[in-house]
Parts: sequence; C-alpha cells; structure tokens
Amino acid sequence: MTEVAAAAPMNADNMTASQQERRKALTDTVIEMLAEMSPDSVQIREVAERAGVALGTLYRYFPAKQHLMAASMVAWNARFDAGVTGERSTRSGSESVLNRVLEMYARQMDAFHRRPNFARLEIELQTCADPYVRDEMDDRAAANRTALFGVMNGVPPELARVASLSIGSTMLNSMILWTTGRIGFPEALRNVEDVCRLVLADYA
Repeated sequence: MTEVAAAAPMNADNMTASQQERRKALTDTVIEMLAEMSPDSVQIREVAERAGVALGTLYRYFPAKQHLMAASMVAWNARFDAGVTGERSTRSGSESVLNRVLEMYARQMDAFHRRPNFARLEIELQTCADPYVRDEMDDRAAANRTALFGVMNGVPPELARVASLSIGSTMLNSMILWTTGRIGFPEALRNVEDVCRLVLADYA
C-alpha cells in the first residue's frame, strides 16, 4: 500500500499579519509545552487550546504534527541565534578561531542541556523523511553553517566545510547517546569539544 504524503503547510511568507500571529502563537505554545513534556506527548488538540487557535485553523497551517514540530524547532533556534548574535556583537574579535567555535558549540549544547526535549525533537526531525520537515531542517542547517563559517573567518573553505561536517555529526551522535542514557551530558560535550580541537588545532 502506497503511503500518502501529508499536504504541505501554508507558506508563512504568504500569510496575512493576523495569520502570522496565529502561526507564531502555535509555535510559541509548542516551545512552552516542550519545557514540560517530550515531543511524543505533545498533542495537537492541546496545542490549539493553549494557543487559543481553532483546531481546524491549526490543521490548515500545519496539516501534520511533524510540520508543526519542525516549525517550532526553527522558531526556537531563531530565539537562540538572536541571543548569541547579540552577545557576540559586544565582544572584540581578538579570540582565536578555535575558542570562538568552542564557545559557539558550548552554547548550543548548553541550550539542549537546559531543554533536553529539544534535543530529542532534533533527533526525530533529522531522521524524518517528510519533504517539508526535510526542507525546514536543511534551511536551518544552512543558517547554522553560515553562522559557523562567520566565526571561522580566515579558515580555508575546504577545512571549514570539513570542520562543519565533523563537529555537526559528532554533536548529533553525542546527543543521541546522551538522550538515550548511554553517556552523560559532560561526556557528550567533551566529544564535541575534542573534535573542535582536533580539526581546528592550527587555529588555536
């Protein structure tokens, strides 16, 4: 039997201001709920009730739960990026490339440590085959790479690409091991830091 793909969500760029406000209310609500419960425990009806949005409207915006979860992950990531960018802009550029990269990933890992359900959601979304989810995660990854390349100013492009792949893969694998109880968070963080130091040893 052929699996029927869910309809595509509404494009946020084509929404009216009021529609965008309702969409934001939905993603904000999911972010709040993930502070209390796992991604699997988030129920669409409860999201709609908490957000004050009609259930039918929610499904027009996000025809499948994974669409809403992906949009919420992107919204959460944008909050994190805004905070980090604001803090980084107040600093001097005297830090080494390695130290800037270490700080960037330490902040990302700390964000997941404080909100472990987002680490679990990250893993679920990275393995989701839905086209919308895949595109959302690809766009988010591209934005994260741009931020990483920004702090690796002066590193040759090929080395920067390899560093991004190596560190990102290690981070995802470490989060899987951590969220499934096979390693503790300190070890997960150390894994990421060790790879940073290995691939950027010449930029310490």
